[in-house]
Amino acid sequence: MSRVRTVDEWVSWLSTSDDEALELALEALGDALGAPDEALRERTAQLLLEELVRPGSRVQAPILSLLQVAWWPPPEHLAARAMDAVLAALARMAVEAPGVEEAALLLASLCRAAPGQLPTLEAALSHAHPAVRRAAAGATGGLGDAALSMLPQLLARLADEEPVAGAALESLGALALLAPDLTTPALVEQVRKADGARQYLALVSLRGLLEEVRRQGRSAPVLRDLEPALLRAADDVQSTLRLEAVSLLGMAGPASSGVLDVLRRHLQDSNPDVAAVAAVALLRHAAFSQEALSVLEGQLCSGDEPELQGAALGALEGVEHDTLTRAKAMLESVARSQTGATRSAVRELLEALEG
Repeated sequence: MSRVRTVDEWVSWLSTSDDEALELALEALGDALGAPDEALRERTAQLLLEELVRPGSRVQAPILSLLQVAWWPPPEHLAARAMDAVLAALARMAVEAPGVEEAALLLASLCRAAPGQLPTLEAALSHAHPAVRRAAAGATGGLGDAALSMLPQLLARLADEEPVAGAALESLGALALLAPDLTTPALVEQVRKADGARQYLALVSLRGLLEEVRRQGRSAPVLRDLEPALLRAADDVQSTLRLEAVSLLGMAGPASSGVLDVLRRHLQDSNPDVAAVAAVALLRHAAFSQEALSVLEGQLCSGDEPELQGAALGALEGVEHDTLTRAKAMLESVARSQTGATRSAVRELLEALEG
């Protein structure tokens, strides 16, 4: 009968060059982190934190992943030690190392379990090493109201190097609804000046903010000087950018004649999701409503083309009451003519109107 190894022995295996042995050690240590025995969990975590900061350690990313996935909740009395170890490890990592994202999730978990560590995280946003700043910026987005005081520093990180700025932008989007007057101008600026992935992320964040504000019946923040950037993005070759830009053109009102013309043109977009979102955008502006409804009805009644049906249902899902009311007669017609999942989904939309 083979002897059961201790966690100390498994940790010693983390220095091996044998990939198979390393996998076995990581699996055993993950089990130990989640074991019912509190003393075992704590001992394992302490040993992993020591290995994390050991000079020459080759397994920082796997350790960060283990601690992030299996160590919950981290005990408050170890939180300070863990924060220091994670930040020290980050200071020796490249900013684009895969372990940085795991570290961001772990830092957020530590701060949720031990709010007394929030000042340490806030200080890390201005750390000299970019990997530390990136992880701190990424962690901030997972803290909700607790991160409000960090928003000014998070905004400053938007001017940082990539991917620090990208992490800051993603967190800003997650926190946008908490302080829309502060976050909206920053997101608008990113849409106007950024391109590629940064612009896409800003568009997604801004759309999410406006949709949630509408659902809550709150006044939408003003989107100053955004129309030219949205019109450019609406004609991008990437359908993902077109989708976000067209959606925002439906929410950033009142719409100019140029905006309405672009939205009407996108009713014929080659991407069915963009066409459906353009139709909903026109309904929001109460413009070219019959054309918009025809596009949505055609997609919903496309029979054996679930992609088209999904595009229409996705565009209509979560739409505010007043806009959905403009589609009521069309939805009732579809509910009468269709069967199966499409009829059920359309009836749910109609029930939402009555609720």
